[in-house]
Amino acid sequence: MTSASFANVMTTYDETLKVTTEILKKHVDADRAIRPNDHIQNDLGLDSLGVMELVADIEDRFSVTIPNDVLSDIATVDDVAKALVKLSAEQGSATA
Repeated sequence: MTSASFANVMTTYDETLKVTTEILKKHVDADRAIRPNDHIQNDLGLDSLGVMELVADIEDRFSVTIPNDVLSDIATVDDVAKALVKLSAEQGSATA
């Protein structure tokens, strides 16, 4: 499945959370359990560079661009998944 078609299909919260968690595992200790309420920097230990790398990976995987105003409101894994569902819906309806 291509990234573009993946983004069109991947709009439910549960699916988005699962993929977001998989991406996060590349950026943190692989043995660490990742929970929706984990704070990306405080709990998972990503520094500002790590967060930017994570954002780039997420944008590539979901074929979205996360605007700075949305990015500034993201703190937890749950926040990422919710923002992606919203962005996918907005960008999907903009291209439909």
